Amino acid sequence: MSQESDWSQRQLQIFKAIADNAGAVIGAKSLDGKYLYVNQQYGKLFHRPLADFLGQTDAQLFPPEIAAQFRRADVMAQKATQAFSVEEVVPVDGLERDFLSMKFPIFSEDGVLFATGLVAADISKIKDLQRQLQNMADHDVLTTCFNRRKIMEIAALHLKKAKRYQQELSVLVFDLDNFKQVNDNFGHAVGDCVLIGFVERVNAELRKPDELGRLGGEEFIAILPDTSAAAATALAERIRKKIASWYPAALQGQMQSCSIGIAGYSVSLQSLDELVAAADHAMYQAKASGRNCVRSF
Repeated sequence: MSQESDWSQRQLQIFKAIADNAGAVIGAKSLDGKYLYVNQQYGKLFHRPLADFLGQTDAQLFPPEIAAQFRRADVMAQKATQAFSVEEVVPVDGLERDFLSMKFPIFSEDGVLFATGLVAADISKIKDLQRQLQNMADHDVLTTCFNRRKIMEIAALHLKKAKRYQQELSVLVFDLDNFKQVNDNFGHAVGDCVLIGFVERVNAELRKPDELGRLGGEEFIAILPDTSAAAATALAERIRKKIASWYPAALQGQMQSCSIGIAGYSVSLQSLDELVAAADHAMYQAKASGRNCVRSF
């Protein structure tokens, strides 16, 4: 064996050692999608011997939707001039896992494209953490319904849709009656329990498209897409009666009620600020009328 050939073999051994111990999934495919190379991690991930991959296409190895996902990225790599990243969801051991894959074209020494390569890392834990952080950023810590920022963001999207497709949209604003007295007489821990129980009971009455959020303190808002004023009023009355018939154990026989204001998207209420302000105004009318009632703007 010549010195040059010996060095080429050592280079291949070095590459293989690096690839097999990199902790990443590494592979290469021909332009028609057949595997030319996979590292040990590739085989371990899918519980297959490496020989099972060589000469096979993704369509022969994976479910159709996964094979199509891989093939799209490979075709993009063939048209690329440099590496690019793409996030892919892959079923592993019956669970969906997130991977960040670097895809790139592979050229011969004379510049002819002959393969595509990939280096992929499992980012499932990072994505899970991102989702958890996003969930914390979007939800009220105590009641787990949406916080003010997120519910207003959702409301803006629904209002935009209502305007575009000429759909109805209603908003309910709730305020728990005499809630300051609950905190003063029973303590904030009991008050927290009442807020949690209130949200649970309201959510039980809302439809799947409806969204509930906490504006602050004991004030909440429900966004009701594609809902007329009559339907919103009927829903508000059901919720009011449900809360009025609720006697939280921690309140020692004391009833908890709420006042509800209703407003609907209309020619006179075009902006989100106007719509929410109208529902809030109607809620204060309900409180001024003796509490435990529903008023429409």
